[in-house]
Amino acid sequence: MKSTLLKSTGVVALSTFASRIMGFIRDMIIANYFGASGKLDGFWIAFRIPNLLRRLVAEGALTISFIPVYTDYLVNKGRHEALELAQKTFSFLILILLIFTLLGVIFSPQIVELFAYGFTDAEIIDLTTSLNRMLFPYLFLIGIVAFAMGILNSHRIFFPSSFSPVLLNVGFITGAVILTKFFKEPLFGLALGVIVGGILQVLLQIPYLIKIRFKIKFKIDINDPGIQKIFRMIVPALWGIGIYQVNILMSTMLASMLPEGSISYLYYSDRLTELVLGVFIISIGNVILPEMSKFSANNDFHKLGELYSSSIRISLFIAIPATIAIMTVGTPIISTLFMRGKLTSYHVEMIYRALLFASPGIISLAILRITTPAFYSLKDTKTPVLSSAISFILNIVLGYILMQTWMKHAGLSLANSISATAQTLFLIICFQRKIGRVEILSLVVPVIKYTISGAVMALVIWSLSGYIDWVYDPYINRLGFLIIIIISGGLTYCLICYILKVGEIRFLVNLIYKKNGGDSA
Repeated sequence: MKSTLLKSTGVVALSTFASRIMGFIRDMIIANYFGASGKLDGFWIAFRIPNLLRRLVAEGALTISFIPVYTDYLVNKGRHEALELAQKTFSFLILILLIFTLLGVIFSPQIVELFAYGFTDAEIIDLTTSLNRMLFPYLFLIGIVAFAMGILNSHRIFFPSSFSPVLLNVGFITGAVILTKFFKEPLFGLALGVIVGGILQVLLQIPYLIKIRFKIKFKIDINDPGIQKIFRMIVPALWGIGIYQVNILMSTMLASMLPEGSISYLYYSDRLTELVLGVFIISIGNVILPEMSKFSANNDFHKLGELYSSSIRISLFIAIPATIAIMTVGTPIISTLFMRGKLTSYHVEMIYRALLFASPGIISLAILRITTPAFYSLKDTKTPVLSSAISFILNIVLGYILMQTWMKHAGLSLANSISATAQTLFLIICFQRKIGRVEILSLVVPVIKYTISGAVMALVIWSLSGYIDWVYDPYINRLGFLIIIIISGGLTYCLICYILKVGEIRFLVNLIYKKNGGDSA
């Protein structure tokens, strides 16, 4: 099971890694062109609103509630009925997306007033409203992509959904470099690039949908049992799976009350933490939800528990060293990736403050991204809703309190980390009680080994980072040393893990050994 999980995750992670590399190129270009200004704060708010709805409605609630039911149809009723259910779900999705998009465009002034509560500059408020209207159609486009992801993942086709963000970044880069030249306000060109990226993502899905014989057929059938199952799960799923995004947006709202640039600091920090979550952890989550749903449909809770434990181990194998590395050499990473043009050393320091306190949350979120889908595979929506309510309240209360201290925007990052940890612990306890087959204590020894390996890695990369000045040295020197640090850190971590007999690294070593003919003797 571990072998299959690692191989499937590897396909997704490789595609997602390409998208994250493109994402960092995108952010480097944006940092160079726009820095960390009040206007850019407005753009990120305008982009985050439809993007939040995309993650909640399309990628989040719809996918999480659709995949278990669709997989159940595939297992117990056959491909024909499953595809018919998909057609009916698609019809409802198009209707929902059109309504949300239209409402978003019409009520943009009110939406911006709500989510940019702390903005006082009328020019920036007007700009944010115009950008929000321009960006809302992205919700419609990416909602279709998310639906395609749900179907294709259920058929174990993971490439298009994991690679499509590359095309969004292509749109961003095109907007920043080319389309900005056609607008008096360059940020409108950036917004148009987002729409271009959304169109490209839709086009990528079409050949794969044809391959599984999915045909667009509009049919609204509210009485269909499968549709009713999906809708019974969708509202709780909307709250349960989307609370992390809601918390991020609430942090954005609170940050709008802080000094100019605070929203951008949080954005750049989120980009770095999402590198780990996006490339590996979300990749694992995308792979295991269809598999968990299949085991649940067959009432095979033993294998479900095994898959859950294996997924947690793999996630922590990645998340623990990533967290340690980001905390240790965050400044070199930020300096190399973002510090150029209008983004200065002062901005680097502010971003690192946010990143430092956001980093501990990576481990909790890694576990959360595996645990929450596990509940939905069992068609349990109540528990994730309850855990999300706890997280939401903690985040708002702690965020408001901590932002009043010397931490400022970094306090919002810490509040996110604490609330995610509380939510994760609550869900682990409930999941253990629910199926009674998860050997949580078996994770203790591996976690200790990962932590020891990560600590040795931290000493190595911290020593290497002291050889150059990450503010004043030439960019090529910073880039070269950062590459050396990353390679050295990765090799050190893997070496210590191998010495400590960590199962994941030994599996990979054996896999490479066999591929190179090592077992031919």
